[in-house]
Amino acid sequence: MQKVLTVTILMTLFFSCTTKKETPFSIGQKSITYTDTSRNRPIVTEIWYPTYDTIIQDQVISKRKDLFKTITTIPNASIPDKKFPLLLVSHGTGGNRFSLTWFIEKMVKEGYIVVSIDHYGNSTFNKLPREFVKWWERAIDIQYTLSSVLKDPLVGSNIDVSKIGGVGFSLGGYTNIALAGGYVDRNHHDGNNDDRAMPPEFPKTDEIIDFDTDSLIVSSYNTYKDQVKDDRIKAFFVMAPAIGFGFHSKEQTEKITAPIYIVAGKGDTNTPVKNNALHYHNLINTSSIHLFNEHVNHYTFLNEATEFGKEVAPAITIDHPKVNRKEIHQKTTDMAIDFFNQHL
Repeated sequence: MQKVLTVTILMTLFFSCTTKKETPFSIGQKSITYTDTSRNRPIVTEIWYPTYDTIIQDQVISKRKDLFKTITTIPNASIPDKKFPLLLVSHGTGGNRFSLTWFIEKMVKEGYIVVSIDHYGNSTFNKLPREFVKWWERAIDIQYTLSSVLKDPLVGSNIDVSKIGGVGFSLGGYTNIALAGGYVDRNHHDGNNDDRAMPPEFPKTDEIIDFDTDSLIVSSYNTYKDQVKDDRIKAFFVMAPAIGFGFHSKEQTEKITAPIYIVAGKGDTNTPVKNNALHYHNLINTSSIHLFNEHVNHYTFLNEATEFGKEVAPAITIDHPKVNRKEIHQKTTDMAIDFFNQHL
């Protein structure tokens, strides 16, 4: 009888342990602006992190018309007393720290702290012509933000400094390749002026700027071009990377030792894969690549759109009829989770 009772107790404990599910994470959110005084450069930052807090009261419904769907977060929530891996997110040209919340939401719920920033002068809310072509300074933005977040009183002590990854879309994809050690040659011309054309997000300006010789741009390049690599970041996941025209030799990527995973669509008309995603893959020894089919375009990697967004900004919100943006996002985050699980 005693033996049967013992077995019953053990089986009960076994099944209770194996069937018990961990409480799922909600998303905490903290907004802060770090200022790199050495460059007089404010960096508006969102910190997204796992929390067990719950929403106590119904959120106020915003009357603002958004282009893209938003996610549910808990401002200034508590964070569990444990270590989490960290991801740093860099948006595309003229984008912002909310451009990839579809990715951020999934990764936080998987147990990552995620930090996204507005790149000074090259964001939706702050457009300065010169900053659109000072690509290399974006890497310095990420470096400064990383140093600041590691000291942050809310999440700093909860970051596992051995598990830090980088994520980027479009120009943010280049930003991560730079952080990995990729050296861009801003002076290289291959005769294809289409590659060097200003992006559609470029701000209107009456100022005449020679981007090849402008003293402020040239001075910035000479100052920061050799400071872009950050060895604290151990793995990089990039989507539809841009600025492939600035890379023409394997010597420019020889310092890259961290793994890089490149994802893009064969239908990308903004940063065609032949001159960008595939071009980077061929130059980077540590890279892997996944290409979605010919119907997947550049802006498919932005958030899902609202009906209002589809009405007023169809170029960045409406995909090919055969493309389900949500499905592409799901497949992309699945790849990212596998990649970071392996390399962080």
